[in-house]
Amino acid sequence: MAEQQMESRSWQETMIRKSNNQEEQFNPDKIRRSVQNAGASQQLADEITQQIQSSTHSGMTTSEIDSSVQSFLKQRDESAYSNWMQWKEQHQKTQ
Repeated sequence: MAEQQMESRSWQETMIRKSNNQEEQFNPDKIRRSVQNAGASQQLADEITQQIQSSTHSGMTTSEIDSSVQSFLKQRDESAYSNWMQWKEQHQKTQ
């Protein structure tokens, strides 16, 4: 139990660098929600979120997180991966 709390604390203190170079606190719920919005099941979204959460470190970029999510989706759910990539392409056009 104490080990689990320590793990939780470490990701809660992790600062992620966004594409505009600002830093923000890592929020696993953003990953879970985005993966589910791409069409992945709740179970797969939880698995991907846990994988990403366990590998994040301060200074990690949102691009690195995005690449990891893409890799997991491509391996596990081709449809959700396709949706993720379409959303990403549309989002980049609007910036």
